[in-house]
Amino acid sequence: MKSGRSDFGLLPGPRRHLDVLSEDLNSGWSCIWLLPDDLVDRGVADELVDLIERRVDSVRVPQPEVRRTSGQRAEVQATGPAEEQLPAWARSRFGVFDWDESFHTASVTTLESTSSVSERLLLVFEDPSGEVDDPLAVLTSSDWLRRKVVVVRAWAENDPDDVASVFTRLTAFSKEHGVPPDDRTRVLVAARLGDLPARLLDKVDPVTTRAHWWWSVCGRLDTAVVTTAARGRRTGRGHPHRIDVRELVTAEVIVEVSGPDLALAEGLASSWDGRRGTLREQIAAFAHAEDDLAAGVPRRLRGSGERPTEELRSAWSAGSLELWDGQLRISPAVRGAIDSLVDLDNLVWRGHNRALMPLIDGWRARLEETVRSRASTAVLAELGRDVRGGAPEGVEANGRITLELGMMAWAVSTSRVRLSRSDRELLFCLRDARNALAHLRPLDDEHVDRMARLVPDRSW
Repeated sequence: MKSGRSDFGLLPGPRRHLDVLSEDLNSGWSCIWLLPDDLVDRGVADELVDLIERRVDSVRVPQPEVRRTSGQRAEVQATGPAEEQLPAWARSRFGVFDWDESFHTASVTTLESTSSVSERLLLVFEDPSGEVDDPLAVLTSSDWLRRKVVVVRAWAENDPDDVASVFTRLTAFSKEHGVPPDDRTRVLVAARLGDLPARLLDKVDPVTTRAHWWWSVCGRLDTAVVTTAARGRRTGRGHPHRIDVRELVTAEVIVEVSGPDLALAEGLASSWDGRRGTLREQIAAFAHAEDDLAAGVPRRLRGSGERPTEELRSAWSAGSLELWDGQLRISPAVRGAIDSLVDLDNLVWRGHNRALMPLIDGWRARLEETVRSRASTAVLAELGRDVRGGAPEGVEANGRITLELGMMAWAVSTSRVRLSRSDRELLFCLRDARNALAHLRPLDDEHVDRMARLVPDRSW
């Protein structure tokens, strides 16, 4: 998804993706590398290609010089004295009704390259004295491209068919002449979906070529790294072993809410105050897509494998949808996504669950030891029995009954066990938090504040 980070390629997920791609290139494979439009528009794709070029023995095809050309497009215009009086449904532009039609042409300005990909590639090695009929034939007949990786940034080209022709001919040459993989000329075409003819993607030669999609690249660890770095800059570095409940919850919620949208994660980590009540407003400040994008995404999201399905590719290209941690995720920063495609409360609950359940379990065990030290044998026996069935609720490996928060809270509330005021408040707070999370409900800000106040600030 979206990221404006200059060190994007050094994050664990992108670095792993680059490792796989460079390994294929070094092993003799030519590769088609599909990247979202969003990464190209932000300049991130160019940085990623730069990283790949440094990993392999590469030859970059120089970007083309372009010229503007003018073409003509025919249009039909209907005229007639009564046209403006006709109702909207009867206003035709296709000659259905009885009025005169006139044709006119509209000028269209396009860009075209002044030289082909193969011509510019040949110029890397020599400046021919005259015009060369087939630059690729000259290149393949020499050793200039032996073991090299020819890198084409298709988004910088203006002729998709030219790019496809170079890719097809160079890969076919190695195959037809039986060139061993180590000696082959490899081609890396980095492209957006619209930069290549569909036939090139539909007929990838499995003997010479592999396709790599920027799909399921970033995972939870990448989002956590971005979030932690930005939160560290905002809040400063605290004691590495102290419990900061509010900060713990805030970081996990940012990771869950942002998912693969690293730009959103960095933005929230830098500016959000961690209050659930301000989260929607803060997300809206980072909105990055049009309203109709969310409307065009299927309501039932399905996806897996190595590439987005056809129905998901528009949103994927826009940088608004990704496969993240095995789940298809729409960025909540897409306008109109929250409450239609994104259940924000559920994402907040996930963050609370990940942040607080280990903490709750740890303090349950500590409170259990306190309760056991203050409870009589008869009370412990009573706590170890389920009221309805008479069976133990939980038995540890050593045969001891596990005291859950609800059981201990009942014993304290009925005065069977006496705790200090601070332990009593902490016990009831943890019980309520666990009950809410067990019923898939995120905690409100007051409850999180209460936990932050009651959980002792001590080292693990």
